[in-house]
Amino acid sequence: MFKYAVSLISRRKLRTFLTSLGIMIAVMLMTFILFGMTDLQDAVLTQFNSVFKPTDLYVSNSSFAMGGVSSAPRKEDVKNEKKVVIDDNVVESIKSIEGIEEIHRIFAVAGFDVYLQGDDIPYPRSLIQAVDLSADNELFVNFTGDDPVLKENGIFVSNYVTSFFELSADEIIGKNIVLKSPQSNANTTAQEYTFVIQGVVETDNSAFWINSDRALEILAQRSGFKNKEEYIKTVGYSQLLVSTQDGKTSQVEDALVNDLGLTVISTKTIVDFVSTLTAGLTIALIIFGSISAIVASIGIINTMIMSIYEQTKEIGIIKAIGASDFQVLIIFLIQAGLIGLIGGLLGLSITYLLMEVADPYVVKLLSDQGFTAVTTFFHFQPLNALYITLSSILIGIIAGIYPAMKAAKLDPVNALRYE
Repeated sequence: MFKYAVSLISRRKLRTFLTSLGIMIAVMLMTFILFGMTDLQDAVLTQFNSVFKPTDLYVSNSSFAMGGVSSAPRKEDVKNEKKVVIDDNVVESIKSIEGIEEIHRIFAVAGFDVYLQGDDIPYPRSLIQAVDLSADNELFVNFTGDDPVLKENGIFVSNYVTSFFELSADEIIGKNIVLKSPQSNANTTAQEYTFVIQGVVETDNSAFWINSDRALEILAQRSGFKNKEEYIKTVGYSQLLVSTQDGKTSQVEDALVNDLGLTVISTKTIVDFVSTLTAGLTIALIIFGSISAIVASIGIINTMIMSIYEQTKEIGIIKAIGASDFQVLIIFLIQAGLIGLIGGLLGLSITYLLMEVADPYVVKLLSDQGFTAVTTFFHFQPLNALYITLSSILIGIIAGIYPAMKAAKLDPVNALRYE
């Protein structure tokens, strides 16, 4: 039965090939969806893990929603919200949690126009990060400079800043960065702060980093507080970077959220979000991609019906010499399944070649967008390839059920008379 089914396919090679093209296109589409979304998730997580350690937790006092506002805000929620001020008392409480290794303060300074001294065009992203970390920390990548520890009036800039001002790392080190607050009216004195560029780092986390004590001083002055201590008691730290011991990260995260009422961003948070996002996109794309599979199955039905009309007399002969209806059914289902298999193998082969050719260009594109840790994007997944191949065979068999049943029900006497 198998040999006879193969012979039916080989008799009309061109028609078989053209029919399998529908399955091939559907397989290529599904393969790019499944492989591409998995590879995209891996690329995002690889970049994230290259900057953030799995044992690091970013702690803040504000609610955090990936992708922006997840629902319309309600006045009642804001009214009843208990916002924790992350002051020194909270820091001491965090230190008492089992599994804590280090706690680093983080401030965000915004609202300034950022200029390179001698250049009248401000850098477009004006957010200044302030940390008490040296440049050899995982937060920074490929530090260029003599002193990795930020001085009071020192500043680190990213490679994006050097690119914007069209200078090399060696040329920009030693120059001044000037923060200027916009002057709203004649009665307002514009504030200005000058920093000396100590080094250049390659990272997409931010563009500028300054000393945390200096940032605290600036924030207190801008907000009208008497001193830094009053600012901390009233406003608190913007964020804390909490480093935990291996195996204690989840325990510490639970304590920060449940016991202290803080918001925590962890590797697990990002992984869960990315997994949910890619899973949703994959399902949506598969639904659209399944349309091509439906079109391909219609082509198989058409080819099988044509094959049955052409082989009507042969069907009569094999039934006359003893073939059962079930055996005839199986012959044509095998034929349909083989068409699906040919299309699946062609689709996977072409997809593999395209991925090999396109991979360097995709990596370069991602690198230009800040995904510097990604060295390979496409990964051929044998298990998913097997599932796709089996699915293409199944599509062929399902599409061939009606024509195969039609062939099985042929009366051998009438079939032998068919011209």
